[in-house]
Amino acid sequence: MPFLRIFLCFSLALLSYSGFSQKVKSLNLPSYDKEKLHFGFSLAINKADFVLTIADAAARPDSVLYTGVIPDWGFNLGIISDLRLHDYVTVRFLPGLTFQGRAMEYLIKPTSINPAYIEKKKVESTLLDFPINFKFRSERINNTSAYLLAGGKFSLDLASQEKTKNPDILKIDNMDYSIEAGFGFDFYLEYFKLSTEIKFSAGLKDRLTHENTTWSMPIDKLKTKVWLFSLNFEG
Repeated sequence: MPFLRIFLCFSLALLSYSGFSQKVKSLNLPSYDKEKLHFGFSLAINKADFVLTIADAAARPDSVLYTGVIPDWGFNLGIISDLRLHDYVTVRFLPGLTFQGRAMEYLIKPTSINPAYIEKKKVESTLLDFPINFKFRSERINNTSAYLLAGGKFSLDLASQEKTKNPDILKIDNMDYSIEAGFGFDFYLEYFKLSTEIKFSAGLKDRLTHENTTWSMPIDKLKTKVWLFSLNFEG
């Protein structure tokens, strides 16, 4: 995953730079972690996927030999509100707009007229996300600290086509609930704090709109799975 490698290299480079500069520079933002409330914004890329549960053989159409998921990349824009609960614990509300893409692929059985072929159905989402995360921060070492995240998220899919009558698309529900976990590094710069972060989100709800169509019947459950790679800027 080239984006993940770039993200990790960037984080390590910043960490190395911060560690080196701490030897020659004074403490940046010395009272930052004593303040009660902080605001900022987040820019991120995501890799969206599905956790697929195949339906029982009796429920699957004979014409479909295989069903799989093709993940894809998207991006996120978010607003950060961070409330200090303790010297090392904050609660974060990160409402944002998320653009996701992935696809389902189906291997269609050959017939006397047509050979076997693969049919792909794109599933694109434009989400309003409402995550609440608890952030557990390490002791600050000069201008750097590490942290862990845990929490949950409610999402509303503005691009859902669950109400349409078209039988030739795969329809998903417009709401989702997820649990989240991640980690990151805080870098205290001269005028603001920069964070690099990796977070995983696992959907709890079956997103599939179950219908008697070739594209829906092979699937028993379809749950969201997302990796998020973020740069957070806080003042």
